[in-house]
Amino acid sequence: MPVLIFLILAGLPLAEIAVFIEAGEAIGLWPVIGLVTLSAFAGVWLMRLQGPATLQRAQAALQRGEPPMAEMLDGAILFIAAVLMVTPGFLTSGVGLLLLVAPLRRSVARYAARRIALRAEVHVRTAHMRRGPDGGPIIEAEDWEVEEEQGDACEKEPAARRLPPKSSDD
Repeated sequence: MPVLIFLILAGLPLAEIAVFIEAGEAIGLWPVIGLVTLSAFAGVWLMRLQGPATLQRAQAALQRGEPPMAEMLDGAILFIAAVLMVTPGFLTSGVGLLLLVAPLRRSVARYAARRIALRAEVHVRTAHMRRGPDGGPIIEAEDWEVEEEQGDACEKEPAARRLPPKSSDD
């Protein structure tokens, strides 16, 4: 993976320079500069437009009681597309434009979600827990009973029936 990152970081600028040279020969210097500038403005516009909209969709999903995973991935990919468009270069802007196409963006999001799920690890730290004879943690708990009182007190305060009795430590 570090080799791949190095190749991207070293190879991408060289590829962008080569494309700049070829585009400059084909259409001229000023049109190339204009296209790169236009791409940068489009990227900034995209960030300003899509950022709040994606946040609103994520909040709406949370209010419905759903995890906003799709909205968060969509927002992350839109952010990457905007950054790629702001980065000077035709290759990066082209990839950024491709990520704006909704079906392609969703495919990339599904791929990213699968990769994240495959690489996800869960670690549980059990600080200050004693070990049982089988090596597993000992989980200590207290058992307590609540006597229901007769009369209006329990009807007025139903939460009082769910609270544990006060101990002498409090």
